Amino acid sequence: MKLHESGEDYLEAIFVLQQKRGMVRSVDVSQHLGVKKPSVCHAVSILERGGLLVKDEDHFLHLTEKGRETAEAIYERHCYFKNWLIEAGVEDATAEQEACRIEHDISEQSFQKLKRWKELGHSEETNGD
Repeated sequence: MKLHESGEDYLEAIFVLQQKRGMVRSVDVSQHLGVKKPSVCHAVSILERGGLLVKDEDHFLHLTEKGRETAEAIYERHCYFKNWLIEAGVEDATAEQEACRIEHDISEQSFQKLKRWKELGHSEETNGD
């Protein structure tokens, strides 16, 4: 399933809220993202159909294994770019917003290259990897 940017945002929000609270409902996601509950319900149904999320009888949202892995990858990108921007001197709020945009647009290959480049201290050539 190819996720659109908004789907990635919902997955990431559910993942982050689960890390903080343990249990997550649609209303929590709505408040976290600043969107209306019908938007969350629509996104949840798409994520359920994609096998990324399940909703239990008490209406709590649970990421499937596939959903958790996808959300973790999205969140890793977000944190990486936010921290990188902050290290470069960008204000926290701006870094947060811009990391959200970057995380969706960069390819997995480029992201992995950037991570490796940074891990190597920017001192070694990595084009041959």
